[in-house]
Amino acid sequence: MTTAPVSGTATAEVLAPLGRTEGVHEHLHNEHLHSDSFALPAHGSSVAQARHRVGKILAGWDVPEALRDDVALILSELFTNALIHTDSTQIVCRCLAAPHAVYLSVTDQGGGPTGPRIRRPDPAECDDEHGRGLLLVSAVAHTWGVATDPGHGRTVWAVLSQDGNSYPAG
Repeated sequence: MTTAPVSGTATAEVLAPLGRTEGVHEHLHNEHLHSDSFALPAHGSSVAQARHRVGKILAGWDVPEALRDDVALILSELFTNALIHTDSTQIVCRCLAAPHAVYLSVTDQGGGPTGPRIRRPDPAECDDEHGRGLLLVSAVAHTWGVATDPGHGRTVWAVLSQDGNSYPAG
């Protein structure tokens, strides 16, 4: 598996797509308290289903609402990217919660022409509503990255910290 961390604030070792927890970012250690994973069909309606399911899971784990909202936003972006940029038939979402942090990953079946990358807004295309999802992920998550397992897909992951995301607290 190839791991390509991407972040303006820190780097982290990604969890393996099957949920291995050794060597994860300092916010998660080996002490995650909760974990869940689920697969959904690669359809537009699955984005809302994934967002709703993760929100319900995190609420049950007593994750603060503001952090749940950030996780839902990032999940929407990552799931949508997997729909648009790969030929997947299903997408797997994973979530781990530890004190003060949440790890989220979305694994597609691969098949996209390129890996995920941040696109900076082009002033000439100010009305374009697409292409800035990873810029948003970068702004909200503490760190994020990509892990590619040739022949088995790509995992885009993010770590969100209750007290240390990259955007300024409101």
